[in-house]
Amino acid sequence: MNRGKRAVGNTIIMYVQLVLNVLIGFFTVRIILNALGEVDYGIYDLIGGIVGLLSFISESLSQSSMRFISVSLGTGSINNTNHVFVSCVWLHLLIALLLCGLLEFVGMFLFTGFLNIPAERVPVAKIIYHCMVLSLFVKINSTPLSALVCSYERFGYKATVSITESILKLLLALFVASYENDKLLIYSVLMVVITIIDYSLFFFYSKLKFPSVSRMHMPVRGCFSEVGQFAGWTLLDTFSSVVNRQGYSVLLNKFFGPTINSAFSVSRQLEGHIYSVSAAVVNSIKPQILKSHGAGDEQRMFRLSLTAGKFGFFMMSIITIPLLIMMPDLLHIWLNKVPNYTVSFSRLLIVACMVEQLTRGLVYANQAVGNIKWFSIIVSSLRMIALPLSWVVLLFGFSPKSAIIVFVICETIGSLSRAVVLSLISSFKISRFFKDVLAQVIAPVTLSYFICYEVYSIKSGFSWMLFAGVICIATLCITVWLIGLTHEEKQFVLSLLPTKKQTT
Repeated sequence: MNRGKRAVGNTIIMYVQLVLNVLIGFFTVRIILNALGEVDYGIYDLIGGIVGLLSFISESLSQSSMRFISVSLGTGSINNTNHVFVSCVWLHLLIALLLCGLLEFVGMFLFTGFLNIPAERVPVAKIIYHCMVLSLFVKINSTPLSALVCSYERFGYKATVSITESILKLLLALFVASYENDKLLIYSVLMVVITIIDYSLFFFYSKLKFPSVSRMHMPVRGCFSEVGQFAGWTLLDTFSSVVNRQGYSVLLNKFFGPTINSAFSVSRQLEGHIYSVSAAVVNSIKPQILKSHGAGDEQRMFRLSLTAGKFGFFMMSIITIPLLIMMPDLLHIWLNKVPNYTVSFSRLLIVACMVEQLTRGLVYANQAVGNIKWFSIIVSSLRMIALPLSWVVLLFGFSPKSAIIVFVICETIGSLSRAVVLSLISSFKISRFFKDVLAQVIAPVTLSYFICYEVYSIKSGFSWMLFAGVICIATLCITVWLIGLTHEEKQFVLSLLPTKKQTT
């Protein structure tokens, strides 16, 4: 299988996983929200947000692990790949111990008036906090195993693990709904068990399928230092993303209490499902982007990076355009009882997610190049300023929606700055981004949005919603084909279609 068709095959696998996870996730959120109630669900999300403020380290290490493993695979040296993998495992273990120790120390002060939690739920909240710290420790140590599977492009197995995790969470939600005692407590404890199962599946698969690469020994000093230094700069980019999302949980809680956390949590979960649409494209192409650099093919690396952002944006738009227009009705169908501000939060976060997707592929191109210092500093600074600005906005008495608008503005500026910074530190031409991506996505998406809006406004009803959605998708597909793809991209798409063998 050639590299292009392999990437497409991996994308299809990821989309099957995506569809199943989204469907299961929607049922899970509705069941668990109704089972816990707005206050308990808000408490769980709030504590999860606090732990998540530091879990960005795991995410940055994940990107570093995949970068070094994929690039080393591109060179063809199994021994070098083993050294990289071992360095990643030891680095993750060290960070997990330090991070979780810090979280336990901070936890001694969080529940003495800092968090806005009802007094009768504080004892349970403390137990939940310890459970999440343990879960974080397991997740951090599973990261190099997951990165190894992705670097070898075994997306079929990764999808299987992900779907299994979603099914277990659904079963847990059903169990909690019928549980007679403290639902929030049992939910938190069993979520840790699911995390341990997820780790075990990756651990045994890596040992079975990649024994030469996954064999453990003491890390090679030079390799360990290189991976650690790269992870340190990658940390900034991931930190800005996590702070902007998880930090808002704490900020909104301080100003408006735990009820607003329910609305923000639902919105973030909806955004997460939407983001996974584009991630199915980018993550399936990411190993090829990194391996292209390892093989010395920089032009292919940049081309794949732009393609990942562009195709991911179009795939995301198939869902987000109807969703943005029909949000109130769809949330009512999904949740029945929709927390206040959920509609506005969801729309704003989805817009930010769409803008971020346009330049997501450029992040991996920069990681492949390896010159990430100024890329991380500049882009992250532009994004992280959102949280203090939102705090000032709320101090002046503005609504929760105003804080999220600030987030969208900063996210847009930070995301688009990736193309500018990459052009300054590498051979990438910024004109390629504006010509091959931005100029070709605006018209199809804008036209599809207005057609869908006009059709949807004619009448109400579930059947008409489906009709308007079909019209929107059809319009988007047609306009993307006519004006959204280059001739080379059209030829690539056509080459993937099955054709009959000619007989003589």
